[in-house]
Amino acid sequence: MSGGAATTGAGRRHQMFTEKFRPRAPPDQVTSDPWRSTSASLANLLPKGLLMTVTARRLLVGSATVLLLATTACGAGGAPAADERWRTATSAQDGGGMEQLVADAQAEGTFNAMGLYDDWANYGGVLATFSEKYGIEVVNDTSTGSSQDLVNAVINRQGQADSLDYLDTGLSFAEEASQDGLLARYSPETVDDVPEEFRSPDGTWINHLGGTMAIGCDASRVQVCPQTFADLLDPRYAGQVAIPGDPTVSETSFMVVMAAALASGGGFDDIGPGVDFFRQLNQVGNFLPVEANAGTIETGETPVVINWDYLLQPIADDLAASGTDLQITLPADGRVSSFYAASINADAPHPAVARLFMEFLFSDEGQNLLLEGYVLPIRLDTMVEEGTVDQDALAALPNAEGVIAPSPSLAQRAAAQEELSTTWVEAIQ
Repeated sequence: MSGGAATTGAGRRHQMFTEKFRPRAPPDQVTSDPWRSTSASLANLLPKGLLMTVTARRLLVGSATVLLLATTACGAGGAPAADERWRTATSAQDGGGMEQLVADAQAEGTFNAMGLYDDWANYGGVLATFSEKYGIEVVNDTSTGSSQDLVNAVINRQGQADSLDYLDTGLSFAEEASQDGLLARYSPETVDDVPEEFRSPDGTWINHLGGTMAIGCDASRVQVCPQTFADLLDPRYAGQVAIPGDPTVSETSFMVVMAAALASGGGFDDIGPGVDFFRQLNQVGNFLPVEANAGTIETGETPVVINWDYLLQPIADDLAASGTDLQITLPADGRVSSFYAASINADAPHPAVARLFMEFLFSDEGQNLLLEGYVLPIRLDTMVEEGTVDQDALAALPNAEGVIAPSPSLAQRAAAQEELSTTWVEAIQ
């Protein structure tokens, strides 16, 4: 981290998010990089090959927390017949009902995952509760969190007991994995609460959590915080405005440019005005080509940062004690959202457990646990209407309005990313 700032929990969340949502670039595409990296890589934060096994007590191993949850299930796998029944089941009812699913999952006894960090979307709480509730051991490989690495693990571990049961990836990775036949079709009981645009037509992936683009401003260093993208062009913000990284390789920053396009008269089908906005921001001297994160905010290097609301909020909480007053605003002139995709490995070594985890993740209990991690669970609107939402967790959100912002389609993302790869570098030189 720059300025000798310690790596905070929020910093780890930022790094994991950047890795997981890194867009694919053509193998032969080489772009110049004016960015000055100020964050440590994930490999430096977690011991290589570290596995998190979830049981009832916490142990610190280096910089990672290993949580072990006592299990009551015996055996490493269920009966072959049960395995095959659940491997093809597209719903709990299709496999014999929820009671049967729970029994067969407990017989399998283990849940394999990758990259679900304790402090990312409160996955620590999600995994601990799931394990304790059903008596299932959780083996969570935290040596990496990138979407591509998850997909690679599914491909490279075909037929192996240590392959993944569940994937949490960027949307484009989930769709490509689905097209490659790597994902199982499964719909949890609450799937009807999820709008159709947030799930695949064939049932191979479902958006489960996300957030809205926001402007974070350190009010302890900035007299008047910007409220809109247009405000960011004011000369008072000279040398103060930054984004998480290079938008040609970072999905987060790509979505920042998308938001700027919306704010500047463009849209998901026309990212050009967003590029022009940053060209102007750079010309007036307000733009900083720095990878903004918790460390750069803490040191004052990047007092104004555009990022997801659910990543800015934990940074604000973590840095409050040091005197940083990070205020978070949802810009009215460029509001966009983006969501992660939850899916099941078609070759999951524990097919019943994988499906039980999806049921748990999309239940009120699972969605409220995600909410505690500052993200917008996809069923938030329904839970608010039905009175099942955790009101304290909802009140802590920087955006408690639910899923209100538009999100680009996969086709729109692909077209905009191709255009951005040829226009971005010139715009900020």
